[in-house]
Amino acid sequence: MNKLSTVALLILLGAAGTFNGVSLTSDPTGRSLGLNVGMLPSWHTWDYRISGLFVLFFLGLGPLICVAAVLVDASEAAVYVACEGLVTIGWMVWQIVVLDIDAPRAQVPLTLLGVALIVLALGQFRARARERSRQ
Repeated sequence: MNKLSTVALLILLGAAGTFNGVSLTSDPTGRSLGLNVGMLPSWHTWDYRISGLFVLFFLGLGPLICVAAVLVDASEAAVYVACEGLVTIGWMVWQIVVLDIDAPRAQVPLTLLGVALIVLALGQFRARARERSRQ
């Protein structure tokens, strides 16, 4: 069940991240996602292109690579999943604190998804520790 839940959450995050990342890089104004450049702080770049690349690589392609690691039972898969959870939470904190973007309908679910990934990774760490202690 842990593996299935992890894969499902990673696919969800990866699909959303890929879609949003491609949308932001192909339309850096953010209009395609209901955003506008006026939402960005004055010190930030003039568009969403850099943010879109971050989202595409770290919240889109990264989770999909983690799916492969989980499915093939890579020895460090739990570490990758935990890192993906931390990156997701970190990106939400960055949006709220640094970019001053207020989008709770996106930020709350993504933060919870990041927490769930960390919890699932911790469960995998515990399961592997129990396996080692039995041997």
